[in-house]
Amino acid sequence: MFQSRLLLLNLARRQQANPEQPLAVLALGVCPGDLCQLVIEGCDAELAHMVLTSWVNEQGVLLGPSTDHDEAGRRLALHLPDYHFPPASQTLCNAADKQSCLRHLVGQLPDSRLRDPAQLMRHLLAREQVCATVMRPGLAMPHVMSSSVLAPCISMVYSPTPLEWQSSLGPVQRVILLALPEHPHEEHLSPLSHLVRALLDDVLCPALLRATTPAARRAILVEALIPAGTNHDIGTGSALSSA
Repeated sequence: MFQSRLLLLNLARRQQANPEQPLAVLALGVCPGDLCQLVIEGCDAELAHMVLTSWVNEQGVLLGPSTDHDEAGRRLALHLPDYHFPPASQTLCNAADKQSCLRHLVGQLPDSRLRDPAQLMRHLLAREQVCATVMRPGLAMPHVMSSSVLAPCISMVYSPTPLEWQSSLGPVQRVILLALPEHPHEEHLSPLSHLVRALLDDVLCPALLRATTPAARRAILVEALIPAGTNHDIGTGSALSSA
């Protein structure tokens, strides 16, 4: 039908398939609430996007610029109720450098979660001095366990202009901050290990780098914090992200 290359990813289960192959799509095992991404690349990608967007809206919820669908927030509250993650509307950052970006990330965190924001900034800068926290080209994940943090927090920003992060992997445009108390509980540490594995994954991390809307980036990051294949609460609708 189209000359473009199509790829459908079930991000909740870290699987992908060619949408033009029905059996391969069935093998994805998409369940209600699963976050998916449809990738379209090629000479007629714009036309394919227009046609397939209608199909996506029939099958689930398209996480576009104006969506008010917050399946990601419900999923976070269900599986990680102790974690705070600001709304997607706060993710744009026009910082000039790494320090300004970190300050912007810390500024997104609520006062109720922090004992001393200035001290948290110092701890983050000290961590960056040890080793730049770039996980993959284009993506950094500054993280710290600090006495200035009262409860687990995560925030994310997207910078339209690449930011120099003093890494051999080059500048970044997506930055994720994970701040934990100095002595976190085991249930607070597990999401960190899930996130690190996801950012090294060949399905979920490229999906995050491709995502073009704040809602899609937030939804993908929430999936990264939760083990692959974790069930949804009953009654939610599929959320689809189209890059």
